[in-house]
Amino acid sequence: MRQRVWLAALAAAMAAAACAPPASNPLSSNLSGSSPAPAGVATGSPAPDFTLKALDPAGRPLRCASGICEGASSGGEVSLSDYRGRPVFINFWASWCAPCRAEMPDIVEAYNRRRDAGLVVLAIDNTQLDVVDDVRAFVKEFQMPFPVLLDEEGAAAKAFGVLGLPTSVFVDRDGIVRGVNVGPLTEDTLAEYLADILP
Repeated sequence: MRQRVWLAALAAAMAAAACAPPASNPLSSNLSGSSPAPAGVATGSPAPDFTLKALDPAGRPLRCASGICEGASSGGEVSLSDYRGRPVFINFWASWCAPCRAEMPDIVEAYNRRRDAGLVVLAIDNTQLDVVDDVRAFVKEFQMPFPVLLDEEGAAAKAFGVLGLPTSVFVDRDGIVRGVNVGPLTEDTLAEYLADILP
């Protein structure tokens, strides 16, 4: 109980400070530029690899085989490198983040429309600042049909230099970062980023 209260207070402070950057955030990278992105990765550079524990859409642990996670139902881990050869959209989020909540329906819809084109979405929860039961409730509420990963130590967020939530990173088939967005995505902005990594 004490941990939950502490996490709630910390989440509220982060929400006020970093969770909702303004739309004109000067840290946001452009879609085609090569300047360093706010998340600590530069567009045009290789995406840092990571391995994280996964949940399936029902909130149960997930085992991924040969880089395919959909439909599995037992415990396991996911690595970014499992998806080399496929376009990957990485979304860093937390259950308490209001802008994360606002953008998730568009992310789910975009994935459902483009999954047949090979799109992979990896939804990375900032679990070190979240509560797993709240993560499960969020996943269930939005019926997230893609791998949901638990960044329990913050290692993936640190590797990408995530400064605020949500942060989205778009990686092409060769594992190269093609775009970074700090703050909530709009439907149109998401479509532009995805066009840069999809065939």
